[in-house]
Amino acid sequence: MSWRTVFGCVIALSCTHAAAQNVYKCVAAGGVVSYQSAPCEHGARETARWDAPPDPPSRLHKSVANPERHPSEPRFTRTGSAHIPRNAAKPSACEAAKANRDRTLDRVGLKRTFDLLSRLDEQVRNACR
Repeated sequence: MSWRTVFGCVIALSCTHAAAQNVYKCVAAGGVVSYQSAPCEHGARETARWDAPPDPPSRLHKSVANPERHPSEPRFTRTGSAHIPRNAAKPSACEAAKANRDRTLDRVGLKRTFDLLSRLDEQVRNACR
């Protein structure tokens, strides 16, 4: 055998060893069961041991999980201009109530209550009639 064959076998065997991990089921003296990756400690009884395969690679398509996009960046961006001309008409009462509801919900965040949501929705319902 050549040294290249031996070296290739050693590399292949070391890679397969790193991929699997043992799981030990240990029962302590008081009957407490624990699952761990290290052998059972002194005084604990090993009741089972098995190989745990590594997690499979992610199946997300590249278009869904875009590696070029940083998580803090928005997923979608607006195109066009957001410029509002000075002579634009004032928003209707309905649009103003919706905007007020959105601002309030953004400010409150996840600490919103059912009563707050009901009150805001009632204001929008009355303004949009």
